[in-house]
Amino acid sequence: MKSILKKQFKFIALVGFLFSGTVVMAQSADAYFHGGAQSFINADLQGAIAQVQQGLAQYPNDPKLNALLQKLEEEQEKQQQQQQQNQDQQQEEEQEQNQDQQNQEQQDQEQQENQEQQDQQDGEQDQEQQPQEQEGQPQDAKEISKEEAEKILKALAQKEKELLKEFKKKKTQGSATHDKDW
Repeated sequence: MKSILKKQFKFIALVGFLFSGTVVMAQSADAYFHGGAQSFINADLQGAIAQVQQGLAQYPNDPKLNALLQKLEEEQEKQQQQQQQNQDQQQEEEQEQNQDQQNQEQQDQEQQENQEQQDQQDGEQDQEQQPQEQEGQPQDAKEISKEEAEKILKALAQKEKELLKEFKKKKTQGSATHDKDW
């Protein structure tokens, strides 16, 4: 009877050992699953993937680990796409800024050339008028056409706009410099 009890005890111990090994195995796979999930919650996507991959190395057929790895990889792909979109958008904005700056520089250069031409024309007119004044002859009052008057008014309005723009630009730069000093 003792030998039967010993055999039964050994059998129960063996079954218990096998059962406890299965439980330990399931808990270990669960531990990897929970560790990976916790890393993801803590915004450590790479750590989460690494933990789940370690778990799958030991438990390759665990459905929870496989499903979690799939979701983590999808999230990683979304983040990469978002980063790429952000980079593309930033490059677009930089290109637009560069284009705007080039356009502004071109406009400034054209305005400067126009102003130089106008100054040169004014200088030539002054030189033509000076000899007449020096000779003591009275200058004839010159009538201008309506078109010429409109051209002059437009030129004056353009010059006024340029000066205001330049004033505002200097004022903005002065404010920016002032802000940096604080």
